[in-house]
Amino acid sequence: MKLVLKEQNSGQARETVNDFLQKDYTLHTVDTALPEALNAIWKHTNIHKDLKPEDAKHAAKDLTTIHSKLDILTTSELTEETMNIALNQNIPVYDALYVAAAQKLKATLYTADQKLYNTAQKTINAKLLKP
Repeated sequence: MKLVLKEQNSGQARETVNDFLQKDYTLHTVDTALPEALNAIWKHTNIHKDLKPEDAKHAAKDLTTIHSKLDILTTSELTEETMNIALNQNIPVYDALYVAAAQKLKATLYTADQKLYNTAQKTINAKLLKP
């Protein structure tokens, strides 16, 4: 979300992603990331009322463009490890998917979610972007 909305410390997230793209890194995400992010945009528009509908549409378009450039891991290929992580760490499956993906890829998980970072760093390499 920090890539498409003006949030606290959005600049750090954008700089990090731009740096990786300039270095030709391959960036990955899970298949649930796009609907989760679109739902967050909807929440900002309809619940928090801090985003105008027209701005939400632009953010969704930008988000879709970014998402199309990522390598996507599917929930089905991560199911077993995701469930193990969710059950053992007592975190939602949605969060466990990101940990399972990073674990499978032997990659670093970048997140601005403090709770996810706290859990993830116990088992994988994780970096906390300023929330």
